[in-house]
Amino acid sequence: MNEGTSSMQMLLMEDALDPATPLALPRGVRALYVRSGLAMIGAQALQADDALFGEDAVTVSGSGTVWRFEVAHRAPDWQPAPEDRSRLLLAHPLRRDPAQPFVLRLDRVSFTPDAETPRHGHFGQGIRRLIHGRLLMTIGDRVLRRQAGETWFETGEEPVTARGLLPDTAFIRAMVMDGDMKGQSSFRAWTPADETRPRSVVYKLYLDEVTRLG
Repeated sequence: MNEGTSSMQMLLMEDALDPATPLALPRGVRALYVRSGLAMIGAQALQADDALFGEDAVTVSGSGTVWRFEVAHRAPDWQPAPEDRSRLLLAHPLRRDPAQPFVLRLDRVSFTPDAETPRHGHFGQGIRRLIHGRLLMTIGDRVLRRQAGETWFETGEEPVTARGLLPDTAFIRAMVMDGDMKGQSSFRAWTPADETRPRSVVYKLYLDEVTRLG
């Protein structure tokens, strides 16, 4: 890779674990989410709907599926090597100074049936993936529909509304934010009127870590 063309990116990889062949991951900033099955990540045993933050090289073994949200320097056209079992689902540049520390947060957003979120942005940017259900969104002037397993990226700088169209609609979200956002809500109401409206969602926080790229 030509380092002169690299940028700070967030990437979402999917790893189908093979009990006979552990997955060796190099040092890097990542959030690992066990979507199904059981996984040993280093010395820690994780089951479905568990997540772990990591920066060091680690071996992942077990059976099931792991979603891996990584923040790294990558060329715009980067792809996993052909022999790599990992599947790249989405990669997107991050608009921030790569030399500065940042918060990597992973959480889940579950929707109240038939309720729409107020118009809002976020104090951060990142990748979402729908876990289950069906979602209807307006981001800026674009109307998007997402089915379970589909992904999207939000800059945090465009107004967003979202409505779950099926019971138990929920997505997992990895966000990069400024280092002083640890423990703080990322939600930013778009107008004072939006501030007074109910959010109609439930959050589950998996990790919220201050880190930086090497």
